[in-house]
Amino acid sequence: MAKAYVSLALVLCFALPSTVLAAESTRLIWSELSAAQRQVLSPLEAEWPRFALDQRRRWIALADRYPKLGPAEQKRVQERMQDWAKLSPQQRDAARARYRALSKLSPEQRREIIRQWTESQEAQQALPADTTPAAPTESTETAKPADPGSGTASDKTAESVATPTSDTEKPPAQ
Repeated sequence: MAKAYVSLALVLCFALPSTVLAAESTRLIWSELSAAQRQVLSPLEAEWPRFALDQRRRWIALADRYPKLGPAEQKRVQERMQDWAKLSPQQRDAARARYRALSKLSPEQRREIIRQWTESQEAQQALPADTTPAAPTESTETAKPADPGSGTASDKTAESVATPTSDTEKPPAQ
């Protein structure tokens, strides 16, 4: 009789995790999301089946936080989600790699990179539409995060970024 209980306990121990995992993965199917979650995550609907389970969980967590965000933040989230949905898998991997590289930099280095990137974007927008931009200079190259395979971003940033001594001082002309 004791042998039967042990056997039953073993069967339940092995069967239970697989049923829990199966139930959890089916809960994250698009059609089983709440209407509010589907509405928030609608830009990602076409890509949803390709997302890994952990990615789905993160998106669902964002959808659950979404109603608590202010209108401006909600708009920003929607725009970013639409942009993300348009990226190819390779572009997403590259974006994740840049994020990891930037997260390893000091706050000052990140601010400098963001400042340089913003300046280059403003300069690019100021160009007439029919003008092609000149070849990138060394200082605009440092505004982009380093390729993960070619050394660390902090090495390149520290060597080539000159920070102004005050808020009113402009960096050298490019």
